[in-house]
Amino acid sequence: MSLPDLAPDFPADAPGRTAQLPDRIALVLRDRILSGELRPGTFLRMDRIAAELGVSHTPVREALQSLRAEDMVRALPRRGFVVAELTRGDVADLFEVQAELTGRLAARAAARLVPADLDDLHELAARVADLCARTGADAGPGELEPLVSAEHRLHAEINRMAASRKLAWLAGRSSHYLPAHFYTGSAAWRAGALRAHTTLLDALGAADPEAARAAMQRHVLDGRDLLLAHLDGIGMWT
Repeated sequence: MSLPDLAPDFPADAPGRTAQLPDRIALVLRDRILSGELRPGTFLRMDRIAAELGVSHTPVREALQSLRAEDMVRALPRRGFVVAELTRGDVADLFEVQAELTGRLAARAAARLVPADLDDLHELAARVADLCARTGADAGPGELEPLVSAEHRLHAEINRMAASRKLAWLAGRSSHYLPAHFYTGSAAWRAGALRAHTTLLDALGAADPEAARAAMQRHVLDGRDLLLAHLDGIGMWT
């Protein structure tokens, strides 16, 4: 499996691909935990992860330590790392925080956009629509990567246009706690996202902050509802 590229707004302490490798590994593992692929109590074997991702043990260990600091995994003495407890409320909270942050940014962007900005957003949304149409029902993580990146770029550009750098940084950081490969892999999410993008861009074009806020929040919470229905269905909480 190839590792995903990090989004442009992901914080990095050092330049270059190698410096970001533990963050990229953590992104993959976090995605699997939040989508229920790795259940609470599952042991995370460094040698298996390193072999699957084609990396050495060192960045895997750093990634697991990072996830430990986030309370996504726990370290058991002499036993290794294990996926930490995750409740239904925890998952809902992650999406609801993201909805609040991005909704506020969309409202600010609506008050600041110029026509050229809106043209750029329509171009990005068209890219997402094209990738949605070309993504198969059984697409794997590698095949989903262009769609994940395009969707993130659209949202990151709206956040940038809000001219609220710290708030945009927080939104970008929190977006990594949502399992993007799970919901972009869903045909239901893809259809809903296209409708949501139309509603959102209409609100931005009308310079209507409250409509933009509501559209963005609903878009994010649609992902929450889809994920929770999936986790309920696989018996995640039992």
